[in-house]
Amino acid sequence: MRLLPALLFAGALACGTAQARDVMSWLMPDVPPASMPVNGQPTSGIADQVVLYVIKHWPDAEHRFIYANPKRTWLMIERGERACVVAALHTAQRAPLAHFVDTNLVPPLQLIVREATLAQLPLNERGEADLKKVLADPRLRGIVVERRSYGQQVDRMLAGRPAGSRLETTAVGDFGRNVLKLVSHGRADYTLDYDYALQFSSRDEPDIGKLHPVPIAQNNKPMLAGIACPRNAWGLAAARRIDRIVGTRDGAAALLKAQSSWHTQASQQRYAAQINAFQLQRSRPMR
Repeated sequence: MRLLPALLFAGALACGTAQARDVMSWLMPDVPPASMPVNGQPTSGIADQVVLYVIKHWPDAEHRFIYANPKRTWLMIERGERACVVAALHTAQRAPLAHFVDTNLVPPLQLIVREATLAQLPLNERGEADLKKVLADPRLRGIVVERRSYGQQVDRMLAGRPAGSRLETTAVGDFGRNVLKLVSHGRADYTLDYDYALQFSSRDEPDIGKLHPVPIAQNNKPMLAGIACPRNAWGLAAARRIDRIVGTRDGAAALLKAQSSWHTQASQQRYAAQINAFQLQRSRPMR
C-alpha cells in the first residue's frame, strides 16, 4: 500500500491534473561550464539552459533547485528521492538506477596533463594516450573525482586499474573544477576532463591554461548525457514529461544551442555529423 501515494502522484505529474501544484526538484552540480548555479539557481551553463527551457514549458509545476555533489546526487537517486539530476552521463552502470532523458551528445573527455608529463605519455600514431598504460605507470600520479562518471569505457578502466596504480580519488572540487587546479599546481600529473571544461577554467586561472588535453585511445566516441530521474513510478513520470518537452524541433534546437554555446570549436567540427544526427533524433520524444 505504500506505493499507492507515489503512483497517484506520478499519474498527476504525467497528466498535469493534480489539484495541488506539482513540485519538481532539480539536483544542480557545480561543474562549469556544464552547470553553473548562482545562489542555487541555473544560469548559462549547458545543462542550466536545458533546465530553464524545460521550466519555461512546464509552468504548472513549482520548480526547486538543490545543490549536490556527485556522492550526494547519486545517493539521492539510488534512494528514489523525488528529484532529477542534470548534466548526468548516461552509462550502462547507471541505467539500473535512473530513467534518463538524453539531451546532449558530449565529445569524449580527454587526459589533462602538465606540460612536463607530455613526454612520459604512451602515445599511438594518432597522438592518443593509452590510458591503461598511464594508469599502470608508477611514475605518473593521477587524480579523479569520487562518484563522478567519466563514461562507460573509462569508468571500467578506472575500476580495473592495477593495484600499484598511483591514481587517487577525491571529493574535493565536487565534479572536478578544483582538481584542474591541483594538477596545475603539481599535486598530480594528470586528471580526466573535457576540453571545454579546461578552456572555461583557463579564463580565470592562467596556470590551468598551461595544462594540455590529450585524446584517449580507448575513449574516442561521443557520449550521451542529460537528465536522470530515479527508477521508480515518480521518476518515470517525470522523465516522460521532460522527454515530451524537449522532444520537439524547437526543443532540439534549444539543446543544440546550449551545447554549442560552450563546446570548443575543435570538438564541434570533429563530431559535427554525430551531433547533427542526434539533434534530428532528439526532435521527437524518445521515451
